[in-house]
Amino acid sequence: MARIQCNIQSDALGSAATIEVILPEPLRKSYPVLYLLHGLLDDQTTWTRQTSIERYVQDLGVAVVMPAVQRGFYTDMAAGPRYFSFVADELPALVTGMFPISRRRKDTFVAGLSMGGYGAFKLALTYPARYAAAASLSGALNVVD
Repeated sequence: MARIQCNIQSDALGSAATIEVILPEPLRKSYPVLYLLHGLLDDQTTWTRQTSIERYVQDLGVAVVMPAVQRGFYTDMAAGPRYFSFVADELPALVTGMFPISRRRKDTFVAGLSMGGYGAFKLALTYPARYAAAASLSGALNVVD
């Protein structure tokens, strides 16, 4: 299994961004993908440090993409970083271009914890044609927005 940390320049954020990607082995042409979003007090490394996500990746044959969004609540700021645009548009374009990750809806999933749960549902409800399923674990949800 490959665990890759990428530091990229993000137009949406106006700064550098860090993402963690886990790919199962052996490498194939295309993997289903889970975008896994961190909570408010966490970062993109929390899932690998505090869960068994690496084992699940290998067992299930799915790629996992974990972006860092600091405390941005997966929301575009009026005068600042556009975190939602980053995870909704820039990130998928980047990772599907760099890694063997499927672009098909049936292979694309999003989940998150707390603030990340909010981000996961916000993505899935805003773009239902992009995600086969979404999960919010203890998500901070604002269903009115």
